[in-house]
Amino acid sequence: MAINEYIDDQALMDAAQEGEEETKEESKFSSLEVMARLTDTNIEATEICEKFLLITYDIPKTEAGDQARREFLAKAKLIGAVAHTDSVYLMPWTADAESIALGLAKIGKVCVWTSQTTDNLQAVEVTRNYDAGLVNQITEITERLDKIEGYIMLEQPKRAYRMIAKTDLMVEEMDKAIMRRNSAVLYVRFMVVKARYQSLARNVW
Repeated sequence: MAINEYIDDQALMDAAQEGEEETKEESKFSSLEVMARLTDTNIEATEICEKFLLITYDIPKTEAGDQARREFLAKAKLIGAVAHTDSVYLMPWTADAESIALGLAKIGKVCVWTSQTTDNLQAVEVTRNYDAGLVNQITEITERLDKIEGYIMLEQPKRAYRMIAKTDLMVEEMDKAIMRRNSAVLYVRFMVVKARYQSLARNVW
């Protein structure tokens, strides 16, 4: 009888612990679900990226090479690419990533590796590094919004207007990168920044 009671108690404890873990996991995504409903967005949160594209390049020091390098860096940044080392960029494996790699290959030597990690801890580390790059870009957009807001307060609409044009592109591309990433935390953080941008843009346009 005592053994059966112990087993029952242990089963209840295990079930309670499992329930707590599920509750924590559900609460992690609750804010994302609310934002998705409010914005009529279909999104499935993913905490870990498993498929990545690694691009390395060797571009000649010529006018065409310099132009191709600048275009690659600009486009790679816009889709959320993160510098792994010099001339090595890491980004989620998407059609956009493959497209910019092909564009760069027209000028110089480009190597592309596609990978899917089987090590969960490694996937967590790579994803954390990638997310840090996205956070840096969100911070850059926020800093631009601070300047735009300052120009509006100083009644300098022309300067605010000039900054809005580039910021608009940054917000649009970051929106795509965040949707591809499907992180609950990044999604909610970016939506706050996006809403602020839209409010400022209405005052400038």
